[in-house]
Amino acid sequence: LQTARKDVKGGKRTIEAAMPATAEQPAKKQKLAFELPAINSDFDTFLKAQLEASPADAKDTEEFKYLTFTALPPFTDGHKSLMRKTMTKELFDKLKDVTSSKGYTLSNGMQAGVLRPHLGVGFTCGDEECFELFKDVINPIVQGWHQFDPSTQTHESDLDFDKLVFTEEDAVLFGKYVKSTRIRAARNISGFSLPAGSSKEDRLAVEEVLKAAFGMLPDNLQGTYFPLG
Repeated sequence: LQTARKDVKGGKRTIEAAMPATAEQPAKKQKLAFELPAINSDFDTFLKAQLEASPADAKDTEEFKYLTFTALPPFTDGHKSLMRKTMTKELFDKLKDVTSSKGYTLSNGMQAGVLRPHLGVGFTCGDEECFELFKDVINPIVQGWHQFDPSTQTHESDLDFDKLVFTEEDAVLFGKYVKSTRIRAARNISGFSLPAGSSKEDRLAVEEVLKAAFGMLPDNLQGTYFPLG
């Protein structure tokens, strides 16, 4: 078992082995600790050094730590993401010190694709500013994943349900093959961090916005709100 701790003098995080509980030291409720994945020996050495050198991040928790990459990671053949294909040394050097007003960095965005080689996208946005600040990385990724170029195309939505066509033949097939279905609408709230860059305070603030919105629903849609935390 390993745990991460903060070096008070240097402001850096190091890895130390957790000592097992003894009779003199009763066992405490075990917390999940952040652990680096095992990828290959050379890459693991790089990640460990980067973790140890990374300054504390305000978004850190006991379970997750944000790394600050001082150099372009030496990607392995196993790294398959579009981020890895897009990220050149020149692009990394250009953007490595860029930070959004909410504290999200290039390293924060890259971390998923660096630590999880199998991912297809490999980059996360921490807030809405990221789409502009890191567009040189994000736009090629979006184009590769969705065949949509944000730099030249405009996304258009049409939510007019009167334009939907559902013929009698469609209804017969629907009744024959479909047992249940659902519609999922996921939206972000402007002004708050996205999940990858969200702090506990951000999440609580989003909850308050949603609770206020639920309170404005018409009577036939009113219900009981149960917090998850």
